[in-house]
Amino acid sequence: MSSMYTDQERLESLVQGRKAFVFVVDRYSWPIHRSRCFCGVKNPRGLGGFSGRYGLYADLMGIRHGDLIFFYQRRINEPPEERGFRGIYQVVSDPFFDSEDVGLEGYQFKVLGKCPHCYSTHPERGDWVCSNCGKPIGEGNHILPIRILIKPVVYFERPVDDNTAYIDRTEKGELWTMLFRKIFGPGRQRSVNPILPEEAARLIRLLLKVNKNKRGELQLQPYNPKSPRQIDLELGKGPRVDYEHQLIAWLMRNIDKSNKGILNDIVPREELEWFGNEVMYGIGGEKVDLLCLHRGENGVRYKATVFEVKKDTIREDSLRQIERYSYWVSQLVTANAEPKIYSLELQPVLLGHRVSGSVISKVKRWRTRTIVIPYPGGRCSVTIRAPIILRYWVRRGSINIERFL
Repeated sequence: MSSMYTDQERLESLVQGRKAFVFVVDRYSWPIHRSRCFCGVKNPRGLGGFSGRYGLYADLMGIRHGDLIFFYQRRINEPPEERGFRGIYQVVSDPFFDSEDVGLEGYQFKVLGKCPHCYSTHPERGDWVCSNCGKPIGEGNHILPIRILIKPVVYFERPVDDNTAYIDRTEKGELWTMLFRKIFGPGRQRSVNPILPEEAARLIRLLLKVNKNKRGELQLQPYNPKSPRQIDLELGKGPRVDYEHQLIAWLMRNIDKSNKGILNDIVPREELEWFGNEVMYGIGGEKVDLLCLHRGENGVRYKATVFEVKKDTIREDSLRQIERYSYWVSQLVTANAEPKIYSLELQPVLLGHRVSGSVISKVKRWRTRTIVIPYPGGRCSVTIRAPIILRYWVRRGSINIERFL
């Protein structure tokens, strides 16, 4: 028992200073990702929206070398105990584009980089045919040209099934951000999902538990891309972006890259514990565009900064959104945090190209207020600060940001 406890502590410590992500696979693609050591996602045909190309880029541009990767094997027709959460891997490359097909010796299925007939890199349809030319690509094959290289930290043969992951109360913690997407259903699924540090720690504990602390043996055939292409974020001619997810993707790429400037003033790099985009906090699919968590010198999470992004004008609905999310986001980031949190600052940030006069007037009159979350184990006091308003513009292929209010 003592060795398991020590091992659990060692693995849980991996979440400190790293983010964690869940990539979705299925019974056909999992063996390839597992043994060839890469994650793969589709290349959306559309540009805008949550499931468009820039939405996917926003997901990927928050990933850093050393971050943790779990896989979620979704249901095809296998029994529940043979699907679920798998891991644990670590990121060793930036995201890249590669149209090379990747197979596995002795295995009949492949992760394709393109359609074998018309060479389109866009996703296949659900009936295993190319969405571009309509020809079959082979049942079980997926076109996944956007990729990230990974290496195993520890390999567990048995997955954590859904009931154990979401319902089992014998282990502390919740997988709230994943559960909200699962409940909300179609339209909210993502190929890659950021999860909170405490959610990653729960997955580690559960993987140890269901595998009885036993590691699996893994024969690796690492995939070495021959002609990878960097993923470029096009911002257009300006002065504003065409899609909000372009702006979110830019934030995800740059939020932790500098120790000076307006972003560092709001989210100092030295105290940035975690950040993630499109973070769900409600059963109805409610989400915030970008969530940043701050950790103090004592190692305790003390602040959450929430960005709401508008490609054009910030209007009063953004202020109403603050009222809607304050209580629930505060619960999301405090309920299962370790160490336990008894007080939290919540800092809303509104980012847009323009600001309506009514928003300016209301923010100037805004008063800091406090709400209390009455947890059974002790109250948590949350101080909601006045919103910070930022204005952006696009110039020469780059985004410039200034503090407006």
